[in-house]
Amino acid sequence: MIPGIDSYEGVKEELKFLTTSGVRIKLLISLNNENMTMDQFRDEFGYRTSTVLPVLAELKSKDLIYKDDRQYGVTPYGKLISAKLIDFIETLHMFKTQERFWKTHETYVIPDLFFRNIGSLSRSTIIEDMPADLFATHRHFTELLGDCEVVNGVTPFIHPDFPDIFRVFVESGVVVRLIVTYPVLKLMCDRHKDVMQHVADLQNFSLRVINADVAVAFTVTEKLISLGFFRPDGTYDYGMDLISEDAAAIKWGNALFEYYWNQSADVTEQDCTRLRD
Repeated sequence: MIPGIDSYEGVKEELKFLTTSGVRIKLLISLNNENMTMDQFRDEFGYRTSTVLPVLAELKSKDLIYKDDRQYGVTPYGKLISAKLIDFIETLHMFKTQERFWKTHETYVIPDLFFRNIGSLSRSTIIEDMPADLFATHRHFTELLGDCEVVNGVTPFIHPDFPDIFRVFVESGVVVRLIVTYPVLKLMCDRHKDVMQHVADLQNFSLRVINADVAVAFTVTEKLISLGFFRPDGTYDYGMDLISEDAAAIKWGNALFEYYWNQSADVTEQDCTRLRD
């Protein structure tokens, strides 16, 4: 049997218990945030005591919550369950509110380990070009990078502005680490040799090449992550990026960068010579 289906058969009653009652969900999530009294439940949600008491009894019977004097709180087990429930809800909310972004891009290219934690991006926004402002996404991206101290990027394409943008960053002391594919490296060696030679010996710049079919482009700094994908027709969507300044999203982005960094190698002068031949 397929693992997910096999697991579902073993927990379908628990899943039904956790997801079929709005009152149950709201109380459990609220208690995951802080201990509350019956009066606080009534004030927060407008529920009657007769509505709340049976639900609290159900949650207590499952060892998800406890009562200490007049306050209710989550048990260690309840905190585990509610944390995963919150992640599930926030991830679904992200997919619903950003439906067009997730439906129209090849997001499956994200490595499985990171795809399973995609909820880390739930506190994000979509930046999109408009008919009257065809460079809104690119402009917003460069503005966000303006006062960053660290810029880590992975790209399977080269934008005409990228070499000069990153040259300015490096010259101003920003720590820049960049991972490119071999086709991108060839273009850099052919078209931007002067820039590459200018920054190559600076200690705050690192360029690596990855021998893999990377189909996601992203930049992560100490303050934000900017993420973009290809369309189903194989073209990169320059006009729509996911942007997040949330700590969980930045942590996710840094981990993804290190994943690719560990698969890449430092670019040498011989690489450019070989690619130009």
